[in-house]
Amino acid sequence: MIDEFHVMYMYKKIQAEAATTDMKTLEQLLKKFRQVVAERREEYYQEIGDKKVQKLRVKRLQ
Repeated sequence: MIDEFHVMYMYKKIQAEAATTDMKTLEQLLKKFRQVVAERREEYYQEIGDKKVQKLRVKRLQ
């Protein structure tokens, strides 16, 4: 729940900054944002895969 509030806060902050920022800087921020999202998505999927592997190992041991 706290993460959602943080995202909302950051979204509003970005909107306020975007009104006074040039396009080049905004494009650089967007590029960096996309990199971070891709990295976190990769970590998330890796974590899900690790959990599935653990479940399979537990089933094999039983």
